[in-house]
Amino acid sequence: MSHARPLQTKQQRGKVPRGHYRFRLYVVGNGPNSKQALTNLQRLCQEHLPGRHTIETIDVIKNFAAAVRDNILITPALVLVAPLPKVTVLGNLNDPQKLLFALRLAGGGG
Repeated sequence: MSHARPLQTKQQRGKVPRGHYRFRLYVVGNGPNSKQALTNLQRLCQEHLPGRHTIETIDVIKNFAAAVRDNILITPALVLVAPLPKVTVLGNLNDPQKLLFALRLAGGGG
């Protein structure tokens, strides 16, 4: 008996489960601001979105095309990909209250 998974369409693969947050963090190498931004984002997600988030880290030196696609000119830059609307936050993400507000997680939402 075969246990093959059903094929997914492009549309299904791009879907994010309801209540799931998908982040794209643009960094340049392993510099201190890049490391700090990732640490701050991971902390925020563990505290406010446990098990409901995905973080994709993109080094613009290795993948400049992705930065161009999202119109990223400054790093570190965080893009909230889902849920829509898309949000971009610049900097090392060191102010958790402002970050929660920008990502629509403040005030009991999310």
